[in-house]
Amino acid sequence: MAVAMSLGTLLIGCAGGGDVQDSDGGDFADASYEADLGTGPDTSDTFAGPDGDHAETGDGRGEGFVGEPGDLVPVPPETPAVPDIPTKPEAPVVPLVCHPIVGGWSTIEINGIWRGFTVQMPADTSNMALLFLWHGFLQLPDQFATTIVYDVPSRQWVRFDPNGFPMPLMIVTPWDLKILPPAGLDWDIVSGDIDLPFFDGMLECIRQQFSIDDSRIYSFGFSAGAVFSNLLSAIYPNLFAATISESGTWFNDQAQWSEVLIPIIQWQWPPFDPADGGNILLTHGGPRDFATIISLEAATRKALPFLHHNGRTVTECAHTFGHTLDPDLTQSMYYEWMWAHQRGGPPLGGLLPSFPSVERPVGATSCRFHPAR
Repeated sequence: MAVAMSLGTLLIGCAGGGDVQDSDGGDFADASYEADLGTGPDTSDTFAGPDGDHAETGDGRGEGFVGEPGDLVPVPPETPAVPDIPTKPEAPVVPLVCHPIVGGWSTIEINGIWRGFTVQMPADTSNMALLFLWHGFLQLPDQFATTIVYDVPSRQWVRFDPNGFPMPLMIVTPWDLKILPPAGLDWDIVSGDIDLPFFDGMLECIRQQFSIDDSRIYSFGFSAGAVFSNLLSAIYPNLFAATISESGTWFNDQAQWSEVLIPIIQWQWPPFDPADGGNILLTHGGPRDFATIISLEAATRKALPFLHHNGRTVTECAHTFGHTLDPDLTQSMYYEWMWAHQRGGPPLGGLLPSFPSVERPVGATSCRFHPAR
């Protein structure tokens, strides 16, 4: 445990990285991705509620919940047991319980554990595309969801608009279990075994309650969230139409293992099959894109040939803002890139014209297109 806690302290840098600056070096805006530098992640039974301004007690199961699902009510001490009558066995735990999913806070129960997520719902819910947002280490999920793209006129980070996509878009922001190293970084990025049932359960419950276009399911992650999103793309290579990985890495490539300065984790990722293909938008932030124990800039240099040789088509966007989301990519750019990818459809043939390029950079960002081999 001492090793885990000391490493957890070291990894606080994974949650954010300094101020965003313009190309002249002046303050551009606060990136709003700073970790809570107090006592670290809260491991008590009290956590901030989904609206961020109150606390709820317990473990997220709802007010008044006592005990685990299926627990028997204990016999009061003053009531003697009747030895001749057999005790009724506990009811088996239901693997997945779907609760009503609404805009805002929603929950599911998976293998007896309640997990939560927030939902941005479009006005028209008759048939929707689906986007998952995975936050970085120690980030607040709701804060992450509201600070995805940088709005230049207002000089602030804003959320994705679920009504701004070419078709209605449900946006889901999962809440983590505050996993500490070496088991993970909020998310189980070692093997996925802890969080995969949660993801599977969310997807199943969403599909039960809504009409989802299965050819348009997307995953967006930053930092540790990008690593988990990348892991999902390896485990489910034919599920996502495209993956957006900002300051992430792929640990089914042993060459990238060496970039971790404290190598205490044995990564358990499935290999890629080049025949599966895949579409990735990858961003990285230059020499300052460093999360205390790993240079994501150096990892990206190794990730690009790895992804190429494994049949992945990559749009790579380099910026100089360090360990943060790329502020030069607008919602319209993200949405155009996502819309260009449909599961089962052809990969892109080149860089989208609206994207920054080496010849036509936008701010500090330039993008390159890397076709699959």
